[in-house]
Amino acid sequence: MRASDLFSNLPRPLRGSAPLLGAICLVALTGCGGSPTAPQRDDVFYLHGSGVIDKNQSYEAYFPPLNADESDRLPRRVGVGILDGDVRFARPIDWYVRDADYSDGARFISYQSPRQFLFSIFERVDHPEDSWPDVMKRYERDIEDQGGQILAARMPIATANAQARVYLVKTRVPAKPAYHSYAHEVIVRSGRRLLLVQVVHGENVEAVEDEMASAVRSMLVY
Repeated sequence: MRASDLFSNLPRPLRGSAPLLGAICLVALTGCGGSPTAPQRDDVFYLHGSGVIDKNQSYEAYFPPLNADESDRLPRRVGVGILDGDVRFARPIDWYVRDADYSDGARFISYQSPRQFLFSIFERVDHPEDSWPDVMKRYERDIEDQGGQILAARMPIATANAQARVYLVKTRVPAKPAYHSYAHEVIVRSGRRLLLVQVVHGENVEAVEDEMASAVRSMLVY
């Protein structure tokens, strides 16, 4: 199965392009766990962006078991541990960390892809023993409160070791002229925590769907 099959049942935005919208900030629940040891001399895994990023700290740790070679449809991927090692996944080698915060109660990390989309992972406040209906209703209220429009909802998929549900969300961006952003948002749950994976992209998702779906599918959540 191709990675993009994870999203193949969802309706797609119209062809074209649109500017990216910054990731939605959600309050998060702190978890615990350890991260693998990172190599001392390979800076390619720590391509931190500017702004609030602390360049003296790495928000990733190297996790070689998830490394993957370049393919016809995907760039080379590197395995990393994030959120203090509680999440591990394979990301393209040329993504860089755009923003991150590992403070207690506010853990998230956001990446910029050179293929013009944002890939962000937030830890949610939902209790891991909450039912799927309760989790999804709470998330859907969040979207409505923020002025978003849900175009497709509750599509079941799976990561490497966790259950997930996919949404397609349209958001009006106040600007002159105003425009809309689109995001695939994925609620991921393991036995210990819930995450929101948010992929903000333009109207044409076909060019990047394999890349974003491969990252979601590779996720190990502890």
